[in-house]
Amino acid sequence: METWKRFNEKEVSHSMAHYLQAVASLKREKGFARVGDIAERLGVSRSGVTSMLHSLQSRGLVNHERYACVELTSAGRRLAERTESNRQILTVFLRDILGVSGGTAEEDACMIEHLVSAEAMARLLSFTRLMRSDEKSARELRRTFRSYVPSCGDDDDSCEICGDTEDCLRESYETDAAGGEDAA
Repeated sequence: METWKRFNEKEVSHSMAHYLQAVASLKREKGFARVGDIAERLGVSRSGVTSMLHSLQSRGLVNHERYACVELTSAGRRLAERTESNRQILTVFLRDILGVSGGTAEEDACMIEHLVSAEAMARLLSFTRLMRSDEKSARELRRTFRSYVPSCGDDDDSCEICGDTEDCLRESYETDAAGGEDAA
């Protein structure tokens, strides 16, 4: 099956991940998580929280009885922790390594935090640690990256990334980033 068709096969949706994170953070901060607390944290209705809790409970990620506090199962706790870790790693990578603005880095990390495989995140964490280190090769790569001006040249076929596209991909992203057109 094509990858894009498997998008909905992920363990949890974006919304589910945020509910799990909200429960985990409330438990850390207050020692408990109630429906009203979750609704307030996420800016949603209590009925919306109750509905999502039913979905999460059917997946074995939370335990919740009516009028009782919400408890994460071990699987729910693992997913919340992994999603929070993914967001942190992605934010640092985007902001500190790629130089994406702080707000955009946080927003983008939030959008993809629950979609990235553990394998990719482990490698990204290693790469991020290396790139933030004081290793001579990392310092040189950071310096080279900051001054690098990518160019496809006159012949788009010369770029292995752009390949046989009509336009340089870099140029289309620079136009979107500058606000010239709405990004997809």
